[in-house]
Amino acid sequence: MDMKLFFRIPSRWMHGLRLRPLLLAVPFFLGVAAPAEAGHTAHGGKSPYVYYTFKTKGSPKSGGVAAAHLDPGSGRIISQSVVGQDRLFMRPHKIEVSPSGRYLLATSQHAGMKNILLADLAAGTHQLLSVDRVPDHVGVWGEKFVVGAEDRMCYIIDAPSGTVEHRWFGRHELRPDGRRIEYVTTTPDGTAWTSWQKDSGSGNSKGSRMVTIDILSGKTIADLQLPRSMPQLHLADRKERGPNPEIIIPSTRSNTLLLSMDLYGGIALADLDAAREGRWENLTYQSVATDESWGTAFPDRATLFTSGGRDYVLVANAGKEGGVSLVDLAGREVVQRIETPPGLSAPVALSGGTLLAAPVPGKWKARSFGRLVEKREPLESLYLFRVSGGRLSVSSVSLPVACDLIAPVGSSDLVLLTSGSEILTVRASSGQVVDRRDAVGKIERIAFR
Repeated sequence: MDMKLFFRIPSRWMHGLRLRPLLLAVPFFLGVAAPAEAGHTAHGGKSPYVYYTFKTKGSPKSGGVAAAHLDPGSGRIISQSVVGQDRLFMRPHKIEVSPSGRYLLATSQHAGMKNILLADLAAGTHQLLSVDRVPDHVGVWGEKFVVGAEDRMCYIIDAPSGTVEHRWFGRHELRPDGRRIEYVTTTPDGTAWTSWQKDSGSGNSKGSRMVTIDILSGKTIADLQLPRSMPQLHLADRKERGPNPEIIIPSTRSNTLLLSMDLYGGIALADLDAAREGRWENLTYQSVATDESWGTAFPDRATLFTSGGRDYVLVANAGKEGGVSLVDLAGREVVQRIETPPGLSAPVALSGGTLLAAPVPGKWKARSFGRLVEKREPLESLYLFRVSGGRLSVSSVSLPVACDLIAPVGSSDLVLLTSGSEILTVRASSGQVVDRRDAVGKIERIAFR
């Protein structure tokens, strides 16, 4: 196995960024039919729906999924509707929509009963499924959802049939044993890419690895462990003893695989095709801190976007010093570093991809006496990154409240923002509030196509 590992320390600072893929409209919802041509309106765009998981207040508490229907021309919130809700779906969490926009899957953080909500948005129906481990992160490939869960489990769910097609169990598949799946993404060839971040408390079940699974067969393709090459950055708790990969971004255009490394404060870059086959080739580690230090940045959000025919990733840090880094995947290097507050949310692309925007929920992490501490310092700000010639310039505008999540509205600079139990639509370039409404409940996560 070829495991070339290099540490590249850029000779000069540059400045960074981060994004999230654009997810747009769904043609039908709960019996409300969109016009012909997949939801085109008089404004010439699509009528976007933004979906969110929510918790209700009071007693009895329940959770579910709702949809906000927006006018892409004015940004007005036309209506909100409940996709599905249940008293036992009590801890709603992650959510994903299929590429076709027809199916939606959301997870609830409890085990054994009604912890997955699967909706057919075209038919206006939903069902609740039960899996025996606590489900968490969700990936999607065609009409199949890949759900990572506690205790080494992964479930592959076929949306049209509403069934769990495969139950993948890491205890049987991995040597040494793993602890839990942290993150799931997919590639067009039908591969599910899963990251395993931390070790177990005993240190016997190993993280700091990436496991690939064939979605159609449910079989393991490869188990790749990342080199634990910076022991000086490890903690004494036995869990935090490796690079701790989390986010996985595969780029077929550049044949590059990027993984964020939480504890090492950087990214790992390698050949995508070789990684799928089970070997590291051209593996490098690079810091994403604004001062290029190791172990301080805690990269927490990252998004793939394209500019000038090249794939880039914007990485946003949760380290106390904050900052974002722009990574050129073809060149496999950090090409720009920008100082920002810590804890930016995943940005979205606006105005035809020339503008990126992200609110600041303000999560930050730091090392303190051999352990990690985490706090939140949200800001009433929206950060804007203008893209030109593979470079970014940054500015910010004020918001009336601190916001958590963001979604694009139409093709202009309109965005939907969430703040607790509220949704707002805002013109990103100015911060002007267009509409502001109470949500169905407290918003946990959002999805859009």
